[in-house]
Amino acid sequence: MQYRRKETVEAIQWNGSNQAEIKAMAGQFAMFDYADTNHDGKTFDAVLKVKTSEKIIPAQIGDYVVRGEKGDFFISQKTAFEALYEPL
Repeated sequence: MQYRRKETVEAIQWNGSNQAEIKAMAGQFAMFDYADTNHDGKTFDAVLKVKTSEKIIPAQIGDYVVRGEKGDFFISQKTAFEALYEPL
């Protein structure tokens, strides 16, 4: 038998600079830290962490922040998300 995922979710792909868009959707469940990734003391990149029902999970650039049907938030890797969901 074949199965299709029934749920409709809202999601935004994290690109490393769309903090406002992520925060508008996820509110208090989205947290940002800033890391000196170049180790030069001048360049700070945003690091996104999402509070799920179980724990706080860091997101990688390209991951999707997803709000499920019940209002829960989770992170989905790009390949997994795009294999499960298609835009409406």
